[in-house]
Amino acid sequence: MKNRTNSQSSFELRINSMKYRQLFLSCAAFFTCSSSFAATPALQSFLTCDDNSLAVINQPGLKERIPSTLADGKMILSGGAKTEVGQRWLFDTPVTLNGIALTGFFMEDQNLMGSRIIGWGFYTQHAPDELYVQLSKVPGSALESANGIYVRAQIWSPKQSAWVPESGDETAGKLVTDTAERILMVEPASPDVAKTSKGMITCSVQGAVSPAMLKSTRPDLIN
Repeated sequence: MKNRTNSQSSFELRINSMKYRQLFLSCAAFFTCSSSFAATPALQSFLTCDDNSLAVINQPGLKERIPSTLADGKMILSGGAKTEVGQRWLFDTPVTLNGIALTGFFMEDQNLMGSRIIGWGFYTQHAPDELYVQLSKVPGSALESANGIYVRAQIWSPKQSAWVPESGDETAGKLVTDTAERILMVEPASPDVAKTSKGMITCSVQGAVSPAMLKSTRPDLIN
């Protein structure tokens, strides 16, 4: 009888152990799925033009073509070809990200007529109209037609210490000197890149750029 009780206890322990293991695996699967579901697609993160947008270059296919390192928590890009206002990385073959064929990447930083103009983004195989259709499907893109291009313009609010929507297209894409704009822009590709590049997706900050603005947009440029 004692042996039977011990055997029964061992059996129950194995059953309980299996139940706990199954429960653990179910919970692990749930959290894994939840984390995957909650993750923001790379293209959507880039289109925010915020302090996380530059991380898009860590995506497979891009990180091999755009070398980068971390120094003091800041991302530093290397390689590429020098341009008059920055650097560009042209790809031997396109890299497809969320259905968009990317042909290169660029970063720019210049001062013009009292305004600082910072830009970063992609060259693509798609023309602006086609890009607009694709990007309109991405949550938060909010692009509007302005002077033959597509833009989402935000202006810096000193009162809120944040970027807020800018109404109208009168100043979008133009120099701002008393504050700054942050713009997501879809436009024709620069004429000096390969003919396979028909469009550009650009994030830019322009105007009287302050450290507070850079902190929420391009913290790697804070001195």
